[in-house]
Amino acid sequence: MPGMSLTSGRSCLRADAGYCGIAAVCTMAFAKPLGSAFGMPAVLLLGVALVTALWAGLLLFAATGSRLRLSLAGVMGANVIAASLIAALGLTRPADALSLLLLAVAVEVGAFAAWQAFLLSRGPSGKAGGSR
Repeated sequence: MPGMSLTSGRSCLRADAGYCGIAAVCTMAFAKPLGSAFGMPAVLLLGVALVTALWAGLLLFAATGSRLRLSLAGVMGANVIAASLIAALGLTRPADALSLLLLAVAVEVGAFAAWQAFLLSRGPSGKAGGSR
C-alpha cells in the first residue's frame, strides 16, 4: 500500500495490543481488590480481562493483515467507544484513586485513537489531508 507507512500502522496496532495485554494481566492480577472497589464479583473482572486479552490478540493479528487502513479505522472506532465508556465510569463513581485511574486509562486509550486517526489522516498518498 503506498502512502501511510505500513510500519507506522503496524507499530501502532502492536503498541495498542501490548497496552491491552498489560491491562489484561493487571486486571487479572488485581481482580479481587478491583472487584471489591467496584462492588462486583472478581469473576466478572476476570471476564473483562479475558476479553481484553482476546482483543490484544486480535490487534496483533490485524497488524499482520493486508487491510491495514480498514483495521486502523475499526480499532480507532473501538478505542473511541472504549475511552468514552471508561471515562463515563470514572466520572460517575465517587472521586477517589480508582476514579482517577479510570480517567487516566480513558486518556491513554483516547491517545491510541488519536494516533490511529493521525495515521489515517495521512491518506494513501502518505501526506496530510487524506487522499487529496
